[in-house]
Amino acid sequence: MFLYNMSLISFDKKTWIMIAVIAAAVLLLLLYISVHFSKGKRKGRAAERKVGKYLKKLGKKDRIRIINNAYLPLYNKACEVDHLVFGRFGVLVVETKGISGTVTGSGKNLTHTIGSKTHKFYNPQLQNKTHMDNVIHHLKKGGFENTPVNGAVVFSAKDIDFPSEIGMDLKGLEKFYNSLPDAGCNQDILYHYFIKMQVRNPLKKMWIRTRKKND
Repeated sequence: MFLYNMSLISFDKKTWIMIAVIAAAVLLLLLYISVHFSKGKRKGRAAERKVGKYLKKLGKKDRIRIINNAYLPLYNKACEVDHLVFGRFGVLVVETKGISGTVTGSGKNLTHTIGSKTHKFYNPQLQNKTHMDNVIHHLKKGGFENTPVNGAVVFSAKDIDFPSEIGMDLKGLEKFYNSLPDAGCNQDILYHYFIKMQVRNPLKKMWIRTRKKND
């Protein structure tokens, strides 16, 4: 048997920092795995895939370009946008909700009721406005300040009842998309501009995804 004197073991400052970073990364990974495979997250991802496919089908003849789950810089942080759609109309910023049940209320916080359970959640219109403002900011930085930016909150489930002023269903999305006027924008240039600016850091993306609520 060997006995070790722990007092003889010493680490320099850089080593301690590396240990702390690795520990934080492991904890974040475990949190991400726990949240990623939760029922709510699975439902949210399924809703995003459903709306993403629907948008692709809607804009096929117009040769639109789409970035699903776009991670954009936001000051010294970042935000995740469910769908960024680029077409001759400019940019369409889409927030997807995959919830069922009933949504009521107005203002900052809405009420979601499903069965006997009720909880408050942040108004997705305000959430999407933050994303739109971020997109507008980046467009101005890139010299695209005249590019129109529109937003849509889409409830993808069939068994959902909600006020018309806070969102639309898939049929409503189709009607809204078809109403967007041709602004003469180049969707390919816009698409590649936003592709290049996306956040690449996997830890930062993991943190954003973990915090986001896919209601």
